[in-house]
Amino acid sequence: MAQSILIVDDEQQLRDMLGDALSQAGYQVRAARNVPEGRNELDSEAFDIVVLDINMNGSENGFDLLRWMRRTKRDKTPVILLTASSAEDEKLQAFELGADDYVVKPFSIPEFQARIKAVIRRYEKERPTEIEFGDVRIDCSARIVYKEDDEVKLRLKEYQILVTLAENPGVAISRHELFKSIWGDDSPSGEKTVDVTIHTLRDKIESDPSNPQFIQTVRGFGYRFQPSVESTVAS
Repeated sequence: MAQSILIVDDEQQLRDMLGDALSQAGYQVRAARNVPEGRNELDSEAFDIVVLDINMNGSENGFDLLRWMRRTKRDKTPVILLTASSAEDEKLQAFELGADDYVVKPFSIPEFQARIKAVIRRYEKERPTEIEFGDVRIDCSARIVYKEDDEVKLRLKEYQILVTLAENPGVAISRHELFKSIWGDDSPSGEKTVDVTIHTLRDKIESDPSNPQFIQTVRGFGYRFQPSVESTVAS
């Protein structure tokens, strides 16, 4: 599967230039004109990397979107920041907020593509490629879940909850923390949303959803992933 890239920049000429070059290099590219559009894209789809301009028109800039990403389950999505400034304080702020690379305009397309490849390569080394438990297998690279070798159609939030729990076996995670990290919201009403999503997820991956084997309820708190004896994580 081709790796996916989200470009968030208010300059159409730059969006088009980067989009064309990256598409020709084999990437799947989506683009957003501002921070709200970028947030909507990230809410609806998981990307392998985000290219984000710091200075954009509107009330929010690239730093605001990066802060939001690092507060949510998108905290592990690599980010390359673009800027017209070479000021050291801006560069320091970028790395303090969790940027993976920092590119000063103007730049050459070959250099930019090399930076994209380097960042993705670092992340691929750090994350597991597969998680298996019972008759369920998560292909983390393709973001596909299989049950008995048949693909399970999961919504994005269902997939994100499953991976969050499966990457932390035996650890109880509160409803509040799940909602905050995956939906990016602190609303108390979000806990019901988590319960509904867990219910539909269990229907899809548990052999007996009424007596779940893997996604277990921690009464009055949240949920815990209980792997089977033969569970494996491959990197």
